[in-house]
Amino acid sequence: MRTSTDLEPPRPAAGAASPDPLAGSKYRARRELARGGWGIVYEAVHVDLGRRFAVKVLRAEVTHDRLVVERMRVEAQALAQLQSRHIVEACDFGHTHDGRPFLVMPLLSGRTLVEELRERRPRCMAPEEAVNLVQQLLSGLGAAHRAGLVHRDVKLENLFLCDEGDGHRVLKILDFGVVKVLPFARVEPPGICTSEGAVVGTPHFIPPEQAMGRDVGPPADIYGVGVVLYELLTGYPPFHGVTEFTSLLRAHVAEDPVLPSKNAPQPIEPALEDVVMRALAKRPQDRYASAEELSLALEQAMQLLRRVGASAAQPDGAPRPAVETACSAQRPSAPVARVRGASPLVALLVVMVGVVVSALVAIALLRGT
Repeated sequence: MRTSTDLEPPRPAAGAASPDPLAGSKYRARRELARGGWGIVYEAVHVDLGRRFAVKVLRAEVTHDRLVVERMRVEAQALAQLQSRHIVEACDFGHTHDGRPFLVMPLLSGRTLVEELRERRPRCMAPEEAVNLVQQLLSGLGAAHRAGLVHRDVKLENLFLCDEGDGHRVLKILDFGVVKVLPFARVEPPGICTSEGAVVGTPHFIPPEQAMGRDVGPPADIYGVGVVLYELLTGYPPFHGVTEFTSLLRAHVAEDPVLPSKNAPQPIEPALEDVVMRALAKRPQDRYASAEELSLALEQAMQLLRRVGASAAQPDGAPRPAVETACSAQRPSAPVARVRGASPLVALLVVMVGVVVSALVAIALLRGT
């Protein structure tokens, strides 16, 4: 959803079946921003207000699919219920002249985490930066879980770094298109539920229980967060070498990922690595119980990392010299033999005998000359 700040004259949206895919509504499409399996996101302008928005419109070829249409409605209701600066908000909901539903959201300026990592060399983030972004992600997911909503598709493509205009960037969660509505949610129950055995989500980020088509809860999103953090630290998701769909699902279900420290081009401290691996546990009950618990574990890990870093520096911030380097400057040029286990008296006798032998050798050499 990268956007320009300057206004430009409206132009026909690329790939649209009609001159304006939002015809019949109070919005006019200006250009296409993104395209997915079910919907197309356009930059659009409100006819009366002149304000620009991002409008997600259901693709014409899936309008006949009642499940997809219902999911669009649920997504709109879910976003309307959530109050978090780390979740994109729903501004409006409506239908085009041909009956296609559309969802109106703020027009964000920035880029996704996928685009962000592509610009990095190496393709990863320092632990402090990665954890900071994941903490924002957990704040948004925590709000969703408390509202009875499970995202089910936590991945880099759905995480947007929004430019605030003052040099700061805020992470926002996008696309609740496959959201799971828990019984206590204040969202009208979907008319069509995901059937048992159906697999939704993105293969590289999918939790084991979701890969097996089982019912899921908030721990599924915790697993997705673990995959996101793994990729931010290493540049690749777990099992990135597996490309075949069923093999990738099998890996999430039955294989242990390589430790992040083995794949990362930077050092990964054990405390942080332990948090990542617990978030990636195969059984939901072995992961962190909530977004808040994972957030606390990350904060504790980072505090430990900071203490370790501080202890490796002098009070004035200068790094401590290595012990080996300091000691090597004081070593004698000739090696000194050590007698392990000997008492001080024995050691003294050995030295005296050495002195006597050295003197006799010297006297013999002088006589010989």
